[in-house]
Amino acid sequence: MNPVETFPMLVVSATEAECAPTLRDMTGRQTLFTGLFSGTLSGQPIEVLIGGVGSVATTFRLTQILMQRRYSHAISIGIAGSFADDIPIGETVQITEDCFADLGIDNNGQFLHLHEAGLTCNYSEGEFMINPSPTPSPHRKVRGVTVQTTSGSRKRIAEIKERFHPQVETMENAAFFYVCLKMQIPFASFRTISNKVEPRNRENWRIEEAIKKMNESLPQIIHESKNLCNFASNMR
Repeated sequence: MNPVETFPMLVVSATEAECAPTLRDMTGRQTLFTGLFSGTLSGQPIEVLIGGVGSVATTFRLTQILMQRRYSHAISIGIAGSFADDIPIGETVQITEDCFADLGIDNNGQFLHLHEAGLTCNYSEGEFMINPSPTPSPHRKVRGVTVQTTSGSRKRIAEIKERFHPQVETMENAAFFYVCLKMQIPFASFRTISNKVEPRNRENWRIEEAIKKMNESLPQIIHESKNLCNFASNMR
């Protein structure tokens, strides 16, 4: 057996609510640390990390855990907003490229990404980070953007769409990409759409439905993601 396969898989979620059904379904669940749980799901040893909302919390918690523990690969799960009319609420997608969409400089009203400003980003060769080993999954592969302030006005939404041509938006996914790439751990990211990215209207959000579908998809994703182990020796 390949030694990397003896390590558990890490599942990362921003909030406990987004992975609550999985935590309930885990066999032999134990709390290892605050916000880190271990057990098995569909026969696969896993650990679930609650990374926190936003890029800063995710970067800290994920780096902290990866420096202390070893995993075969990491999977990010949760909910997201959709920019695309053809990606409906309730669909689970795999994010294969992402960027920090609001990391840059305000040049007298014109937004400049760090690359355009001539500053070294130290996380990718361009604006977007690309997952070198996405899971071979039937879920639609999409481009994401990660923001510190969710897009909730027509002006901001138009700016994001025109510049980055994204399909989904989150507050953590680029941070997950960044840490996994730097720590050289195979990874994949899945989100279920809970709302359209539109002028803010919580009445249109279907968060509970999205969480339910995301967690229902996880056992199949776990099965599919075992192929990520094949990439581990090349990344480490």
